[in-house]
Amino acid sequence: MMKRFFLSSALCLGFALTGAAQTEFRHISFEEALTAAKAEGKKVFIDFYTSWCGPCKRLAANVFPTKEVGDYMNSNYVCLKLDAEKEGADLAKQFQVSAYPTLIVVDTDGKLLGSFAGYKEGKDFIAAVDALKDPEMNPERVKERYLAGERNGKLVFAYARYLMENNRSYQEGIRQSQQVIDEYFNSLSDADRLKPENALMFTNYTYEYSNPRLKFMCDNVNAFDESLREDVKKMIAILYRQEAYRYLSGNHLVDEASRSAYDLFKKESAGLGYADDFAGMFRFIEKRAESDDAAYLAYCNENFPSLDDDAQSSLVSGVGEIFNTDTPEQKKAISAFIRKYIGTMSSQGVYMAAMSIYQLEK
Repeated sequence: MMKRFFLSSALCLGFALTGAAQTEFRHISFEEALTAAKAEGKKVFIDFYTSWCGPCKRLAANVFPTKEVGDYMNSNYVCLKLDAEKEGADLAKQFQVSAYPTLIVVDTDGKLLGSFAGYKEGKDFIAAVDALKDPEMNPERVKERYLAGERNGKLVFAYARYLMENNRSYQEGIRQSQQVIDEYFNSLSDADRLKPENALMFTNYTYEYSNPRLKFMCDNVNAFDESLREDVKKMIAILYRQEAYRYLSGNHLVDEASRSAYDLFKKESAGLGYADDFAGMFRFIEKRAESDDAAYLAYCNENFPSLDDDAQSSLVSGVGEIFNTDTPEQKKAISAFIRKYIGTMSSQGVYMAAMSIYQLEK
């Protein structure tokens, strides 16, 4: 749902990233970085990137310039950014870099403390880098400690991240990590759940409206530490919006039980102040429930522009669930509806629309 803007790595390197509001990458050699880190009581962080790597560009554009990441990185590391195919090639070979981006942390003697590959942002990025400083938070050591029965928030979240990043099946990795977080949540008293060290359980590892952690957030939003309340509120809003998108992108109001669940969701949304935000989606959801395919398609043809960009994306992505697509005539009519609006949609909407058109017309 989030729109991201990409900058070339060349543009990002054109600026000397200084100040507390963004990560300061120093234009010095590796040996000079080790000397500086020793003098400043820090470690050395290296971002190995390539000019053609999309996730590398996203890190440069969306992560390193943020105040949250910059404040953490500048306080703890002497930071280098090296092209693994140019000036950083020899060092990349030394540290056996084979994927991009690869982020590494070394001590002041040049010894590798840890590394990870791929894109992360915000608190996830900070947590992943921070774990590299401590040998006890090395991924294999984290696994060993967890399986031995040790439990604390930092370890549990690191193990959950390990499960997501080291499973060949993305969905299975998510399932296993959620099981770990669920078990930890259930083992805690309400007072312990509210401790700042357990905040990631809510702000980073709660993915679904149906998860009990969402109800806990709603019931206790003002009991969280003041520094966390805005993050908790944002996560509540995200999860409720995702649930609205789920209803919009399917035909879910099929019996009394599903209608009761929807009515409860709608009531909760109003209580949280989302009624006006979701009003357009609610009209579509309820029109689908009371209409046959032809009537609902006519409604979509007439009212689709009233939805915001993300709602439009959700609707067109779900046409296979919303409508009966068993007949060529119905597929043709749905495809014509999407083609009518594809030129007015956001970039994400165009992508979703193209995928749906392909499924309908292939």
